[in-house]
Amino acid sequence: MSLRIAAQRASWTKPITNSCDGCRMQSACRLAGLLPTADEDGQGIAGRRLKLANGEKLYLRNTPFKALFQVCSGALKTQRETVDGDLVVTGFFLPGDIVGVEAIADRQFPNDAIATKDCEVCELHFDDLLSGAVESAKLTGWLMTKMSSYAQRKDKDLSWPCSRPAHYRVLRFFLDLSERLGQASPLYEVTCDLPMRKQDIARYLHMSPETLSRNLAALRQDGLLLLDHRTFTLPDASRAYRATRI
Repeated sequence: MSLRIAAQRASWTKPITNSCDGCRMQSACRLAGLLPTADEDGQGIAGRRLKLANGEKLYLRNTPFKALFQVCSGALKTQRETVDGDLVVTGFFLPGDIVGVEAIADRQFPNDAIATKDCEVCELHFDDLLSGAVESAKLTGWLMTKMSSYAQRKDKDLSWPCSRPAHYRVLRFFLDLSERLGQASPLYEVTCDLPMRKQDIARYLHMSPETLSRNLAALRQDGLLLLDHRTFTLPDASRAYRATRI
């Protein structure tokens, strides 16, 4: 953990009532309108926003869990080492996503969380969040929706059979990514910024970088996916959806 991050966290000793002020995501954030005001109990739910540069770690594996984090901008990944010493990427998190859900059960983070591009996150003190949810049905609904969204993404990953050709699994990843970035269209060409490296995508899809590159080349040849250094394009999203239909 960098000294800068440690110093920032050390200053998080008091509730920050106006922690949402100046956040670029505030107008689109459902949580911002649900947080208690200064004269209500539970105002310490949202801690300070933390800025991370590309490659910086938000938290480390096996450290105690005290808070969830909502992504305000940029992107993060979670990853851990296998018993063989290989790295496995377990998830990607985009604006609006909640990071750290998998740590709730054991109160310990099972992965490292690392920024894949410059990002900003909002700390949500978990015990205060639970207390606030007891008092607010809307806050409870928000929390349940976020938990369900996380479980749904995991379920979609598991439901995509490995028996399908690898290039269709790669294409499905990019279709899902375009949906999460809010750029999905079944009728038109879709172009999105790529918020992670190809190497991370390969680790997420449990394939080698060379295998991913071969499949990307096959998709390009078929006119289904074009990948530049930091952007990807689905020339015909409708055909891509048909090709990946289970």
